[in-house]
Amino acid sequence: MLRWLLVTLALAVSVLVFTNPLKFQREPSDALSWQCRAHAWVRAPDMVPGDVIAGDVRIKLNGPCADAESYGLGLRYKEKIFWRLSPQTKYTNIDSTLDAFRHRMPFQNFGNPIYNEMQFRALEWQDKSLPRSVHEEERIAFEIKTPLVGAKGGGPLPRSFTSPFGILVPNTNYPPGLDYRRSVWRYIGNADAIYSESIYEYFVEIRFSNGTISEIPAGVTAFTPFHLSTEDEISSFNVSLAPAGLSSNSQPCKRSVDRLRSNYTVEVSFPEGAHIDQNSSLNIKATVHRTGYTNRTDIPAELCAFPASSAEWHPQELKSRSQTFTPFLEALVPSIVSSMVPSMEQSRRFPVPPPPSHSLCREIKFAVAPSNLTHEGHISSTSSEPLSLSLPLGHNFVHEFSTYYQTLGHRVILDLRVKPDPSEPWEHEFEKERWERQTAGMDETDFDWVPWLSPVQTRRRYLDGHARLPVVPMQNQRPVPAHYLSDEARQPAFVSVSDIADLRSMTPQERDLLTPFTQPFIRVFAKGEELLNRYFTDCIGQPIYVGDTWLNKVLSVAAEG
Repeated sequence: MLRWLLVTLALAVSVLVFTNPLKFQREPSDALSWQCRAHAWVRAPDMVPGDVIAGDVRIKLNGPCADAESYGLGLRYKEKIFWRLSPQTKYTNIDSTLDAFRHRMPFQNFGNPIYNEMQFRALEWQDKSLPRSVHEEERIAFEIKTPLVGAKGGGPLPRSFTSPFGILVPNTNYPPGLDYRRSVWRYIGNADAIYSESIYEYFVEIRFSNGTISEIPAGVTAFTPFHLSTEDEISSFNVSLAPAGLSSNSQPCKRSVDRLRSNYTVEVSFPEGAHIDQNSSLNIKATVHRTGYTNRTDIPAELCAFPASSAEWHPQELKSRSQTFTPFLEALVPSIVSSMVPSMEQSRRFPVPPPPSHSLCREIKFAVAPSNLTHEGHISSTSSEPLSLSLPLGHNFVHEFSTYYQTLGHRVILDLRVKPDPSEPWEHEFEKERWERQTAGMDETDFDWVPWLSPVQTRRRYLDGHARLPVVPMQNQRPVPAHYLSDEARQPAFVSVSDIADLRSMTPQERDLLTPFTQPFIRVFAKGEELLNRYFTDCIGQPIYVGDTWLNKVLSVAAEG
């Protein structure tokens, strides 16, 4: 009991001194002399609700630096959102008017169509002259600190040392740590740009004898939230398909209209349920349904499915907005990279774009309309044989979570390839003109003498659609954590390494009483200071993930033992 009271008293003092981030004035790291270099590294496991973790930090000063008066270690979680919104006019999306300015070249047989440059630039400048709403804000959910070494009247503090630390994590669900190192995003053109980032970052605060206080980044970490099982698990759903590019909210290019064209939907079900683990696969069953005229001979040929990220934005200004491109989100998880392979080590220091999303395609077995109906204009519905597909979900798959600015989630995208009826109009007028020029004066017997196939053989129509992917992770039952946006949310606290064993012997409810409630605050960036990417800006300056260095330490200790 006495030990418990001593731990409580120590935590209370730490909270009083270190939990208010507004009380700490920091100078940027370049306040140090250009000859003085301060480095800091942390090794620590990821945080999980209701846990007590142990880590260590290394600090090193190089060059002629002023004497250090104190060192401190900090950890914060912050998230931000940026948006640049165009006025909602018929010219908001330039792509929607490209067809009107297409310049027809008589010998343009391949590649993208050429556009009337003068008319297109006139429209572009008209769009640029319209006022745009630009906004960036940041929410700091928590910021905690603990002293490491401080002057006590003795000699100068060490310039290089390693110190252990402990963190008490409350039974509160914080958002998953996301890996933005491989998905630095740049917006192109004049359409809406909406982007959000978040980061769990360690930092070291050094107070020098010349009055300078410098903050040194020490690495990023992650949080693995506990996901609750839901009783209302979705067992199946239908996805309506539209011509590729029309299923999103962007305004597409002009297309030919065919009121007799067939409609396609895909029925998706989960024969084994939607509960999965990371680094596994989600098995789905898909049935393609066609509704159309019996005298149309269009046939669905192939169905592809792949997972993608989705974002539901929470700010009121973004309720009626969407963007066609959502960066693919990956969870920040430890990776084992051998330093003996230079190419792998290089990719670790200079991340490369992620590989394409996993996809799976299956040929479709479809019932052909009875011959006695192919000359009649009746409407009928036919269905394919069920297709079995398996969506691979890697170890860095991000499960659903509602954050302050958005709801993280995933969706399944379905692409259907259809062999159209010969009477169907071409998707784009320029495609038809290209084939007419190439095949002028030719008949079917001439195609053996040219390097391309007949349009009857090569024409394909592409449809797509998407729906929310209702994936529920499989986890053991445990005390239900509070959500970090709720009034019951608590924030982590630094603890002495010597108290970790006693803390782990307590119940989660007892440990929660030792952590303070959250005191979040929001900062809005001034006009002209808004940045699309603020936490993860380029490949060279990417922060170190401390989970990787911690794993290297654990593996080294295990190898020695």
